Amino acid sequence: MTTLFSARKNIALTGTFFALFFVLSFGVGSQAAFAATIDTQLDFGSTGQEVRDLQTYLSTNVSLYPSGLVTGYFGALTRAGVERFQTVQGIVSSGTPATTGYGRVGPTTMARLNVLMSGGASNQSTLYTVPVLSGVTLQRSQTSATFSWSTNEPTTGQIYWSTSPIRADEATGPGQTPYVSGTLALDGNGLQTSHSVTISNLQSNTLYHYFVRSIDASGDMSVILPSSFQTAQ
Repeated sequence: MTTLFSARKNIALTGTFFALFFVLSFGVGSQAAFAATIDTQLDFGSTGQEVRDLQTYLSTNVSLYPSGLVTGYFGALTRAGVERFQTVQGIVSSGTPATTGYGRVGPTTMARLNVLMSGGASNQSTLYTVPVLSGVTLQRSQTSATFSWSTNEPTTGQIYWSTSPIRADEATGPGQTPYVSGTLALDGNGLQTSHSVTISNLQSNTLYHYFVRSIDASGDMSVILPSSFQTAQ
């Protein structure tokens, strides 16, 4: 069963496993240059002038930061604005501040903000598009698991799997592929819209963690947040 979560991405519910992917789609539009520099990584709970500078810049575009509040406190509204900015700029579009940097101002996000805030880039209105994943299913036995899903454009399909929780780092820039831990398995058929990946030689009655990713020809990607499944007894 697949349940629509947003206008862009789906929640896939299959048997006993749950996978969530969420991407917000916003056009950056025309943003006025704002002369400031952020030198410190910012996260939920941060305070001070650099948070005010961040909020002031985000508030120049209502689709990024609709509240427009400049308080100097990095709360839920600011985090949502940072998430939208990261998605539009192709930095990262899913995960958490701890797993992928989504929703915090880490090194990559800081660098991009500083370029735009100083007026040093002309492509402030660039909207990065990502492939849409849907219909993710999982079939498992004692020693194998087969993942199937589709995308709205040709992509390469990837599964990372491990008996340890999957780690996914923030991307190093627009169009860059972030590091993901675990063993990589590919669908093996190049760019396509239908994907199927089988993982073999698994241990029975064992918990495995996994991460699903599709990447298009331009390097734009969509993922299913790390989740888990257990092989049959």
